[in-house]
Amino acid sequence: MLKPDLMPARGNYTLIIHLKAPSTMCTTKQGSIKLGKGYYAYTGSALGTGALSLKRRVARHLRKRKKKHWHIDYFLANKTARITAVVAASSNDNKECEITSFIRNIEGATVPVIGFGASDCKRDCGSHLLHLGQNNSLEKVVEAYRHVIGDSQLQVYKP
Repeated sequence: MLKPDLMPARGNYTLIIHLKAPSTMCTTKQGSIKLGKGYYAYTGSALGTGALSLKRRVARHLRKRKKKHWHIDYFLANKTARITAVVAASSNDNKECEITSFIRNIEGATVPVIGFGASDCKRDCGSHLLHLGQNNSLEKVVEAYRHVIGDSQLQVYKP
């Protein structure tokens, strides 16, 4: 089991988030967004050092109180949202589009909000947030990482 302070310095990550009840989220750019209950997968990358490292990025996501900067900050501020797992892999390359593409192929996965977490997307993914329905699909997300990055760099953390 991965501890946040032992995460790789650089790489890609996917947050598995459980939303206990349907909710409305407000962001500054997208306005009011309705989200259904269930599990979500949000994929990102952190390829910097220090404050921009993977370890620090995930630790920030795990905190409830923080300044809202990214789309995911607004989602995680919801009182019924809880991160149930983090899948992370060491990498010097941004692989979030490839990982998102594989997760999108999980049966029942849908794009709940166009453009969410994908403002800097180079492959026009549409969204790096996927709704997985009532199944957390952690094993399927791990399979996506194995396919894109490989087994040796893969780690799973359950807060």
